[in-house]
Amino acid sequence: MRPFACLVLALALPAAATAQERLLPDLRTAARAAPRDYDAQLALGRALLDAGRFREATQALTRAARLRRTDPAAQYEPIRVHFAEGNHQRARAACRAIERVARDSALARVCTARAFLAWNRSGRAFEELEAALAQSPDDYEALLALGDAHRLRAAVPEAEAAYRRAIAVRPGSSEPHLGLGMLYAQANRSADALAALRRAHELAPESPDVDYWLGRLQTGEPAVQHLRDAVANRPGWAPALASLGDALSASGQHQEAIGIFRQAIRADAHLASARAGLGRALMQAGNLEEAEAALNQAVQLVPNDAESATALADLFARTDRVEEAYAQYRRAADLDPRNPEPLTSAARLAVAEGRPVLAVGYLQRVLAAHPSHAPALALLGDVMRQRSDNAQARELYQRALSGTGDVDRSAIQSALRALGVR
Repeated sequence: MRPFACLVLALALPAAATAQERLLPDLRTAARAAPRDYDAQLALGRALLDAGRFREATQALTRAARLRRTDPAAQYEPIRVHFAEGNHQRARAACRAIERVARDSALARVCTARAFLAWNRSGRAFEELEAALAQSPDDYEALLALGDAHRLRAAVPEAEAAYRRAIAVRPGSSEPHLGLGMLYAQANRSADALAALRRAHELAPESPDVDYWLGRLQTGEPAVQHLRDAVANRPGWAPALASLGDALSASGQHQEAIGIFRQAIRADAHLASARAGLGRALMQAGNLEEAEAALNQAVQLVPNDAESATALADLFARTDRVEEAYAQYRRAADLDPRNPEPLTSAARLAVAEGRPVLAVGYLQRVLAAHPSHAPALALLGDVMRQRSDNAQARELYQRALSGTGDVDRSAIQSALRALGVR
């Protein structure tokens, strides 16, 4: 599901940033009216950063820093842009300015740690953060960075503890709640992720990062609306545009999705997920030739992208190139063994082609790794029913009803009634 640049940006956002693209005109006016007002320049800079306007953010935050040359916290503000851009070298060089103002301070160590996180070097970051917290155990920036560092390592209990300590220090900040939401989402704890993200949204209703993750974790109109808000507050944000296209496609709005995917590709021509999404949307709209071109481009950009391989397999299946489809489904399954859908789709194609033995082989492979995958259980139930193995079919249908994944429950219940189960 996701580019490291998005992760870096979410790691680097400033505390309590609630004003983004839609509020920028008023903030610009206020900053121009009071060029010596530190708070006005800071508010504009933070909003520009959150809106993804890095060059302007650097200018505004640098103006703010010049107004308080001896304040380490003020000198830290422009460096946030380098963290967001993932530019380790510039961030590390800029952190030396803080070291000159406050050598060996907790903030100087946090700055260095953030520079390493921008380089995806969490091990080096821990050294600095441990030293910072030894000096100042309740330093909010250090605790937040510690949570992010543990999250990069998928260390759930450690990240959770750090974020909760940050929340205790600064209850009104959205960032630790966003961090928790991302942590839980990556650990497949969707309910916990949504709870944390909704709290973040209460605290920062204009945050594009919060809306992005809320959109990714939901379906239907809630997903579409959150993702619309994310791209409204951070225009040209390619991953959010691609996710919005996915949400629109899932809601059947394929023509609008095609336009959104094209925007994502214009923003980032190398984003394979946008090209894969465009291919799927074009396929749903019946434009198969252009869909295949888009999917081939996605596979060329990221050859090990399972999502693109699956979409290409779907297209091959739809255009009666079944052997190519089977090969792509197997390739997608090998690329992402945790995802049962490619082989389930291969089995579905085999059933449609009248090849039940092949279908059973695929489904057994799925269920060996995912024994509660409801679509595979229901499909295997269909095969067993065709073979008149009614006892096995009944058991599989019943397991499907209590399994995980989307299935047509009414169809399964109808099949069970036909087998004598009331």
